[in-house]
Amino acid sequence: MKLVKLDSLSETVYWTYRSWRKGYTLTNDLRDWAQIIEFKPREVALQKIAESWARWQFLSPFFASHGLHIYHLGGPGSPGMPPKHPVSQHTRTEAWPLARRGYEDEEDLYFDFVHAVRVWPARDDNGHEVMIRVVSGPEMTDELRAFHRLNTPEARSDPRNNTLPVLKYLRFDGMVFIVMPRWGSGPFSPFARFSAISELFDLVETFYEGLEFLHEKRIAHRDIFRTNLVMNILGYVDTPRFNMRKLGEVKYAFIDFETCLTFPEDSDLNAVSVEREMRTQVERLGLKPGMCNPFKDDVLCLALEAQVMLRVAEHSLPEVGQFFDWIWACDYEDTPSATVVLQRLRQLRGSLSEDQLKQSPAGQFWTKGRIEPYP
Repeated sequence: MKLVKLDSLSETVYWTYRSWRKGYTLTNDLRDWAQIIEFKPREVALQKIAESWARWQFLSPFFASHGLHIYHLGGPGSPGMPPKHPVSQHTRTEAWPLARRGYEDEEDLYFDFVHAVRVWPARDDNGHEVMIRVVSGPEMTDELRAFHRLNTPEARSDPRNNTLPVLKYLRFDGMVFIVMPRWGSGPFSPFARFSAISELFDLVETFYEGLEFLHEKRIAHRDIFRTNLVMNILGYVDTPRFNMRKLGEVKYAFIDFETCLTFPEDSDLNAVSVEREMRTQVERLGLKPGMCNPFKDDVLCLALEAQVMLRVAEHSLPEVGQFFDWIWACDYEDTPSATVVLQRLRQLRGSLSEDQLKQSPAGQFWTKGRIEPYP
């Protein structure tokens, strides 16, 4: 019988007995939780998803004891579905750090990312949507170090800290789970319409401001991609909507620090060199495996994502295109820091008139020199 260690003797006895009675030994090897299940072949993927769900399901009483009610897996190939109780309580004017209500019914909250096995949605006792994420096994990870660094009182008081706060740390048999607010992956969605060019600048400025803060804290994200950039609204946005980007109401944040690296806070950003993490954005940039500066990679990956939205303003403001052309014209070793990019971006914005910033964007996104018009 495997001893399942928790914070108290009674919990240790209960979970050791539960594991023995169920005939199920939960792995605390983070490597078994770290993979993202690929859907090829489908039968194998569904089996892996079932194994992942079995882990979360086994832990459901543990999470419930902390006021967290996990989503149910509907079946093979189905999304995660919200618990029937308690009822979701989000409003359209929800305050930080909760997400605003953008859904009409419970189906809009279904969780389709069941193949990302380290995260699972839940609802707390107060009816608020949260995400549970396993961030460490018995050995400390850079991801957990990053969350500790980002959630000190000093770090949380910095307005540039555009990351979601950790609401709870939960420990189970050597594993560490964090609980965070659930936000939607909509910052770069064409359906979350921009009403003015100023809102495009708000988006890009917020993320470069956040990247400046991460890099000041000597945290390299290493997986900056649109699914890892979120906004404070919940629900599927499958039809165009306006008034989702109002200054003062909309918030943006980085998530998913699984591949991040944390360095001593006195490290020289320009001197860091590590093996490159080959993720989607890096491959799209044409960067090759080998040694790299992960802070430079972060700047370039964010620029690749940012230009898709901001360059729709290039139709009337050629300066916007010149801003991105300046980034791409730099040799890799001369890649500007997040701080320098942010300064140039603010200089560009400051050179524009109020009437220019009030213009409606010419389309929904930019790609390869072409602006995709709204349908």
